[in-house]
Amino acid sequence: MNFLLRVCVFSIILAGITIGSANFASAQIVALGSSTVDDQRVASNERWPAVLEEMLRAKGSPTHVTNAGVWGETIEGTLSRVSSSVPDGTKTVILMVNGHNDANKLSQGAAGAAANVAAIKNQLKARGIKVIDAMGIYVSVVKQPGMAVTDRIHLSVEGNKKVAAILAGMVR
Repeated sequence: MNFLLRVCVFSIILAGITIGSANFASAQIVALGSSTVDDQRVASNERWPAVLEEMLRAKGSPTHVTNAGVWGETIEGTLSRVSSSVPDGTKTVILMVNGHNDANKLSQGAAGAAANVAAIKNQLKARGIKVIDAMGIYVSVVKQPGMAVTDRIHLSVEGNKKVAAILAGMVR
C-alpha cells in the first residue's frame, strides 16, 4: 500500500510539473502587427518571430513566440483583436505596426494611427504585459543593403534574421 501511495503522489507531482511547464511555454512572447510580423514573401520558419524563438531556445530558454501578425492589416484592425491575439499568460508583446496600411486602406488615412498604437499599448500594459515597440528596429534594418526584398518595404530572410538577433538581446 505504501508503494501505491508513492506512485500516486509521484504522478500528481509529475502532472503538476507538466501542466505548469506547458502554461509557462505557451505564448510567453507574442509578435503583433501586420506584414512587418507575418510577411508572406518569406517562409513562415524564416520570419523573425520563428527565428527569434529558435535563437532563444538555442540559448536554453523554453520561450514560445507566437506570430500574431496579419498580412495587410491596419493598426485599427490590430487594436480590435488585441484581446483575442494576446492570450492570458503572455509576458511580452513585440509590437511592430506602422501607418502604411492605414494610409492605403482607410478613408481618413493614417490620421488615427498614433492613437490606435497608444490604445494597443495601454490595453497590454493594463494587463501587466511588457510592450516592446520594435517598429524602429524594423525600419533601421529594412533600410540596410540586402535586408529587404525587392519592394524595399518588407524584410528579406537576412533582414528577418537581423531583426530576430536584435530582439533576442531585448527579451528573456
